[in-house]
Amino acid sequence: MLKGLQGKTVLVTGAAGNIGAEAVRRFVQEGCTVVASDINAKALADLAAPLGDKVITIAGDVSKAADAAAAVAAADAAGGLDLAFINAGVECLSAPVIDFSEAEYDRVFNVNVRGVFLTAQAVLRSFTARNKQGNILITASIAGLQGSPMTSIYNSSKFAAIGIARSLALEVGSQGIRVNVLAPGAVKSRMMSALEESIGAASGVSADTIRTGIEAATGLGRYATPTEIASTAAWVLSDEVPYCHGEVFTVGGGMMA
Repeated sequence: MLKGLQGKTVLVTGAAGNIGAEAVRRFVQEGCTVVASDINAKALADLAAPLGDKVITIAGDVSKAADAAAAVAAADAAGGLDLAFINAGVECLSAPVIDFSEAEYDRVFNVNVRGVFLTAQAVLRSFTARNKQGNILITASIAGLQGSPMTSIYNSSKFAAIGIARSLALEVGSQGIRVNVLAPGAVKSRMMSALEESIGAASGVSADTIRTGIEAATGLGRYATPTEIASTAAWVLSDEVPYCHGEVFTVGGGMMA
């Protein structure tokens, strides 16, 4: 068990995705009450069914301020929000910069940037109103630390998420609120499979070729599992690392080495 998690109330956004679902399971194992938020209500229900009354589900769109506030309110009603794993995100269609559409830009930025901002804002309002020394972890990506061809919109949205987190860290650290970033590399997930297909189609090669190339660029020679990312998230949100604040935790298997 990780120090400081048992009995806490944690909000997980993007809870129906691969990483989010594993995070919900991990927090339940650690003795937390989890408010699981996602736009996919059915997937949320399927996730929560075997986990018992420690999981409260709330369907909503993180790009809407009212939905972000409702998710935080649900956590406050469940005992008072302690921890927030702001994890909701979407991949982009792959194309060179010159060909990206405004619609695709808006779709990705609405979730990956606006959704992060609105959720963080709602969380901080709850913490401030209750004089709570809480803890926030925002999921970005290694793609938010370096450029890459064909995915400029995704990369730039993750750069922005890191910028939000680092700015928040400077604003609220003196209140005892910690803010950090989780930056996974390639993870075995629906999102990564979609990226492989999209990049491959835009580049004229197969998804398998893209996957092989990414694995070859990773020091451990494989993708992470969602469980490995969720375990890192739980560790950062725990009291095991109380002096980590404004940090970007890369979990890339050597991709940045």
